Amino acid sequence: MEAQLEQETSTPRPQSRHCFRCTRRRFRIALAVAILLLCAAVGYAVSLALKGQPVHYSEEVAVRMAQLAGAAYCSPSSLKAWSCGSKCLTSVSMPKVCIGATTQAFVAKFEGDGIISFEGTKSYMSMVQDLRIWKNLTDWHTGGKVHEGFLTEWESLRSCVMDALVTIGFPKGSGIRVTGHSLGGAVSVLAMVDLDSGWHVREAYTFGMPRAGDAIFARRFDRKFFQRFFRVTHHMDPVPHVPPEDFGYQHLASEVFYDRNLGGGFRQCEEAEDEMCSAKYWDLPHDLFHIEDHKDYMDQQTGSEGCEGRAWRVK
Repeated sequence: MEAQLEQETSTPRPQSRHCFRCTRRRFRIALAVAILLLCAAVGYAVSLALKGQPVHYSEEVAVRMAQLAGAAYCSPSSLKAWSCGSKCLTSVSMPKVCIGATTQAFVAKFEGDGIISFEGTKSYMSMVQDLRIWKNLTDWHTGGKVHEGFLTEWESLRSCVMDALVTIGFPKGSGIRVTGHSLGGAVSVLAMVDLDSGWHVREAYTFGMPRAGDAIFARRFDRKFFQRFFRVTHHMDPVPHVPPEDFGYQHLASEVFYDRNLGGGFRQCEEAEDEMCSAKYWDLPHDLFHIEDHKDYMDQQTGSEGCEGRAWRVK
């Protein structure tokens, strides 16, 4: 009787030990999952910090970027000395000049980031006529097609731009900003795609840029740089209307359209080719009479006008 009672009272003990082991195992699994989730959250936060938080369009920033886009037209000697007039902002330092196939760019330190500004062409009417006639779409590693001439120009500048960033203290992993006017705007968006795989493009402003690639390229670019890129257009500037859509080109989204001068306000169009923005002036032969709209962005001289000294290259 005593043996039987002892057996009955001792039966649950192995089960209790088993439950304790189960609870401890579950706790360890839960702890491991929690650690993994924490690491993932920290990694995501770090990546956001490195890539930069989404930015909103700023007229104040746009004015400074337009000045720097205009500075890219000035002579190499004035850029190296940073004495090109009002376009050479005092907040810029350590400028380096890169000479490409037909244009130039400068790389410098600006408000804690690296800045790259790409020169456009000085012969606007010739560029418009050329882009009306020649398709020149070529495959690129990003997927989609881009304008062959713009790609050739970027490739002629790429190694110098990358080396200059490192030289002035912005190695891979650093934050950079990008700007460009006209053809320089188109070259700058190709540069952004290449550079963002090593550097972190925090924001970019282009002014009066032509279409740079086809719809596939445009959609991929828009997804990658949404809320970091702003394509500024002005009234009846003809350059944003070339190359034609009929040739397979499509504009990038995130357009900021000024139908008047700076004080007249602006409209933001998130969709490409939105007729509430510059696409409302689709009649290119008529727009050609308004080439002056291309030379004036944010009430700044965004071409070679306003540079101190003689223009260094005539096209």
